[in-house]
Amino acid sequence: MNINDISGFFKAISDPTRLAILQILGSGAYGVLELCDMLDVKQSGMSHHLKVLSTAGWVEKRREGNTIFYRRALGDALSIQQQIFRELDLHPIDEAVRIQQQQIRSERLNSARRFFVEHVDEFELHQERIVLFEHYGPEALQLLDSLDRPKQQNVLEVGPGKGEFLRALAERFDDVTGIDISPVMLDQAKAQVGEYNNVKFIEGSTEFLAEQNQQFDIIIYNMVLHHVPTPEGEIAQCAQLLRPGGLLIVTDLCHHDQEWAREQCGDQWLGFEPEELHQWANKHGFAHNQSRFLALRNGFQVQTQVYSNA
Repeated sequence: MNINDISGFFKAISDPTRLAILQILGSGAYGVLELCDMLDVKQSGMSHHLKVLSTAGWVEKRREGNTIFYRRALGDALSIQQQIFRELDLHPIDEAVRIQQQQIRSERLNSARRFFVEHVDEFELHQERIVLFEHYGPEALQLLDSLDRPKQQNVLEVGPGKGEFLRALAERFDDVTGIDISPVMLDQAKAQVGEYNNVKFIEGSTEFLAEQNQQFDIIIYNMVLHHVPTPEGEIAQCAQLLRPGGLLIVTDLCHHDQEWAREQCGDQWLGFEPEELHQWANKHGFAHNQSRFLALRNGFQVQTQVYSNA
């Protein structure tokens, strides 16, 4: 940034509406119409505010299917940008906005649930074009084993799919839980681990577990985070669910531009930049431990990120 850009950089956040936009984007990415509804601003006005913020480098936009989503910038211009974001996060969001955020999350969650109910038979066929368990599972398990966690620990896998990884967890730990919003997917996982009596199954979301004040030593997401309505919100839930010293392990796609995955695989997000995951985790009190990357066919790449809870 040169000296001529500094004035515009700070002027972009001098408007209360634009500050409100940045505060809202602290909880996830949203489209223009969603932001319009939350702040009761006409589309033309919202588009103007977002253009100002984007030009100044405060927000980034990314196309997900037919929708453009806006999020906070991942950089730290003038070494002050992330500090301002942290300051905004200290202030409570307006109650009316919070209610609308919850409604948006519920709508996205219901959309994901419907997809897996209606497309369970062909899901694996399409998923094979991206990645199957056999492509990432062995390395993810090798990484888990290298962490040398006690067998007595309580482990949660979110969205266990067909249950291959859940079965491996049951062989390694005494107390394992699989949770999924789709009863159809849970039935498949149950069939995979039927002979193990140390596995519990719950139909629901991590929000339900947080409401029940449940606690775990390890939480694992395998190729799931790109399906959830609000990925950062999911990480925030994990901060409540993990005991001190616990581990959050995320295996997911790196960011890609293959939009067919949304329609055919039910992906809500086209992967994630590693720095994006790191910032969300750091914001909610996690420390980054290590990363692994696995190149795959058809231009997709899988990442595994390990975070520890203070």
